[in-house]
Amino acid sequence: MRILVVGGTGPIGAYCAIHLAAEGSDVTVSSRNPPAADSGVGDLDWLQGDYLAGSYSTAQLAPFDAIVFAAGSDIRHVPAGQDPDEHYLNANAGQVPRFAALARDAGVKVFIHIGSFYPQVAPDLIETDAYVRSRYLADQGVCALSDKRFRALSLNAPFVVGCPFGMANAVFMAYLGYARGFMPHILPFGPAGGSNFMSVRSLAEAVSGALRNGVGGTSYLLGDENLTFAEFFGLFFNAAGNEAELPAMDKEHPLLPDSAIITGRGSVVSYQPDPAECSALGYRRDDVRSTVDELVADIDSILGTVEPVSLSVNAGPDPDLMRLASLYSRAVDANDAEIMSQILTDDVIIEGPGFRNTGKAEAEAIPAMLRQMFRKTNHAVYQQLCDVGEDTAVAETYCTANHFLFPDSQLSEDRLLTWEIRYQDRFARVAGEWRFKRRSLIVDCMEVRPVARSL
Repeated sequence: MRILVVGGTGPIGAYCAIHLAAEGSDVTVSSRNPPAADSGVGDLDWLQGDYLAGSYSTAQLAPFDAIVFAAGSDIRHVPAGQDPDEHYLNANAGQVPRFAALARDAGVKVFIHIGSFYPQVAPDLIETDAYVRSRYLADQGVCALSDKRFRALSLNAPFVVGCPFGMANAVFMAYLGYARGFMPHILPFGPAGGSNFMSVRSLAEAVSGALRNGVGGTSYLLGDENLTFAEFFGLFFNAAGNEAELPAMDKEHPLLPDSAIITGRGSVVSYQPDPAECSALGYRRDDVRSTVDELVADIDSILGTVEPVSLSVNAGPDPDLMRLASLYSRAVDANDAEIMSQILTDDVIIEGPGFRNTGKAEAEAIPAMLRQMFRKTNHAVYQQLCDVGEDTAVAETYCTANHFLFPDSQLSEDRLLTWEIRYQDRFARVAGEWRFKRRSLIVDCMEVRPVARSL
């Protein structure tokens, strides 16, 4: 079977593509941009396309027997400056059924839409929440297209855990860093409430089963384990070897904000999927804990260990390399991606406790990412010792990185997260100019302390 996976470079789409290819299908992934090296689908055929822009044609879709659509929009995909509700209603409610109709007109026989569980577990939100309404209309619009020639259905999933092996997923890396104590400013807790969760492996199996046995026009409610959010975070703590007990608190969690809990903090979404549907789709159950364990082991293998630079007895200061270190600090503190772009090689690696950014595009996004995580930052660079060759150089650069935390409504003072860093820097000369090739953070200590209110 020839299958096109739209959204095939994201965690869910990529895992489904790999799973279907392993079963023997001829799989092509499609996305706006080519697959990243760590996506796991780099060896599969790739078709460039953007369903939101209407860039697909019937001629492009005609060769495929089936399409798996894993590109629905949520809060992560809203363009800057655009009204979220307008985006959801256009991207999900409007464009998804339109794309499914294009697939039908192209002669595609099966269309699997990976949707959201909210319209089925919280139907009262369809009228009051634009995101839930958009997901409902996408589901219903796709299913309404099903006929004898075109089998279209929707698999509506809960919170999905996991990604392909080797894919550096920032969300799960953050969860692991949190569990390992790299975010001391965040208390160990889970927000009040809970939900159903399932592994990306179970979802991929459900997609495979739906391609074989799914009934056209059906909205399947998928699911696996009911967990409180505290229990969910606790899975990462346990997998990381941290036995701390996480309480549930009626407080917004920075790593699972209220905007990501559509039914509202404190709500509990608990259910069991229909046994007959589970059997027909053939997906495994009780797979969340084992997936988190595998995910943590995989992240550890991706991150590896920081290899310190070796400095000779002749190491000393170098003004050009110190200038690069200062520009880096300026770039992250001023949220200046243009400076960042000018001081990095194309294959740069920026890594530290619980994170790794590979390639220039990921590294350029660091300033904006820090601006989302902290109110502001202040990096003070101190001494630097360098060994400089003709086209390569290494250095150890000392830095105090101050991160001003967003105000906490339950605290009366501002707080500052401070890292004492020894950067392990590697440089390469590109067109006569020094650039960072690798920057590894050794964090000697972290401290969270109250500070006078900063402007």
